[in-house]
Formats: sequence, C-alpha cells, structure tokens
Amino acid sequence: MKRIQIIALSLGFIFGYINLNADTIPGINSKGGGMLLPKGKIKMVYKTIYFERNNMFDGSSEVPNKQQLDARANINLLVLSYGIFDDFNVALALFHKDIEATAKLGQNNVAIDNSGIGDIIVMGRYKLTDMKEDGYQTAFKFGVKLPTGSTDDGFKKAPPFALNVNTPMPTQMGTGKAEYKLGAGVSKLFDGGRLDVSTMFTYRPKAEYDYDFGNELSYDIGYMHALTDKFNVGLEYNGKYNSKTDMGDDTNPILRQMLPFKAFSGTVGYLTPQIQFLPFGKPKIHLDVGMSFLLHKNVKEYQPLEKKRLIARFGYLF
Repeated sequence: MKRIQIIALSLGFIFGYINLNADTIPGINSKGGGMLLPKGKIKMVYKTIYFERNNMFDGSSEVPNKQQLDARANINLLVLSYGIFDDFNVALALFHKDIEATAKLGQNNVAIDNSGIGDIIVMGRYKLTDMKEDGYQTAFKFGVKLPTGSTDDGFKKAPPFALNVNTPMPTQMGTGKAEYKLGAGVSKLFDGGRLDVSTMFTYRPKAEYDYDFGNELSYDIGYMHALTDKFNVGLEYNGKYNSKTDMGDDTNPILRQMLPFKAFSGTVGYLTPQIQFLPFGKPKIHLDVGMSFLLHKNVKEYQPLEKKRLIARFGYLF
C-alpha cells in the first residue's frame, strides 16, 4: 500500500512539474486572446480549414435541402505577425480559397468551381495590460480587409436564366469592397494552462454588385491545458452573429428566390476540441489539429451551414 502511495505521489509531482513548466499557446481559432509577440519577433502561421455544406437550415431548424446543394470548401490561410514594439504588433493575413458546389434549380443542374487568392487582412494589436504586472493581459485590435480577391468568377454550369449573371458573391474569392475591424482580447495563464477570449466587430459596407454581406460580431473563448511538455489539449467555443444580408443586383429575381448559395446571416456557435504538438517542448514550432462541431444555430433565412469543420495549423516562431 505504501509503495502505491509513493508511486502516486511521484506521478503527481512529475505531472505537476511538467504542467508548471510546459508552454501552452492560444487555441486553433482563438485569435491569440490578448497576447503579443515580443519586439523584433516574427511568427508565421499556416492554417487550413475544410468543410462541406449539404444541409440547409431556417431559423433554428434543419429543413429539406430542396435544391440538393452539395458544396465543399477548402480555405488556406497564411498569417505573418511581427512585434514592432513589445506593446504593438502588426499582422498580415493571406487567403486562398477553393470552392466547389452543385445544385438543382428547377429542372436545371448548376455547378460552381472557383479558386484563387482572397481578400487580404491587415491588423494591428496594442497591449493594454501586462501579464507580469497585472496577472492577465488585454489587447486592443484593429484592422482592414482589402478588396484584393476576384469578384468576376462565373457559374461553371449556369441555368438558362442566369447565363449572363455573375456567381453569387458568397462563392467568389473577394467582396470588391474594404471592410473594417475592431476587437479586443484577454489572456490569463494558469499552472499548466491558459484561457484566451477574443471578440471582433466587422463593419461591411455594401460590396460589389450592391451585395450586402451584413456586419459581423464574432466571439471566441478557449482553454488549453498541457498534458506533457510536448502535448496540449484544449476546448474552444467559437460563435458569431451576422446581420441580415441582401443579394443586391448580382442576381435576377428568379435566381435570387431559388439560389441556395447565400452568405451567412444569424447566430451560430461551434465547439472545437483540439490537440497541440510542440516537438521541442517550446512554441518555436507547433502543429495543431481540431474539429469544430455545430453546437447551436438560428439563421435569418433559408441557407446552408456546415455541421463540422476540420482544421489543421502549423506555426513557426522566428
């Protein structure tokens, strides 16, 4: 019995030591909470997101997929962050999108196959409180999305009444107009763990073809915990609210009524379990894998949603 107690105490001491000395990094979707890079440091993050949309929703209910929509998207994101000062960072986010979809509009089969560089985001981050001095860290975030992505991709296979109409904006690479972002983040460290909270408001003027994507409020909260010096596990809640959208003059009235390709509007939340691998026990290099599961939804009109997303991330600190 005494031997078992000694082993249990030893394991507890070992894991306690590991947790106290392990490095945890922000979750895969947490947007970094309130943390900043030190002056002169550069970090590169590559993230890929894959999801399928073949389920339609209206309000808080799943409804029949009347147009037999079968869509899939792969979004690749490269983020470069630089610590100009200890209390001010800048970041540049580059997107590449690959979108494929088929649907049936009336008696007509339609198809979309668009890929290319999306809109670029430039962000600044200013530290408001310091982890060492205050026990937690907060940051103010601001930025702009530049209209660098293409807005002229067409249907791969269009119905007769839409032969001269552009692809609906949600499936194009860019919006054709700038968007403006304001946000905040908070981070708190614990023995072997960390909590990160972020929120971001995006103001969206009417886009190309008078399309209105609606303004967006996103909010993320995640907790990461160190299992060993090389493996962390975590759980995040990722939610957002978008005001109602307007399809503008990008579609004719017949197409607009039937079209299942719509930009998101309403409220949605995902739960994202994940695992992080730090091969050298430090955040110099990290590999992350997570899966987001649809937790709740309340959309403003008949539209598609993905029920899950597969996410992988690679980070390198120079």
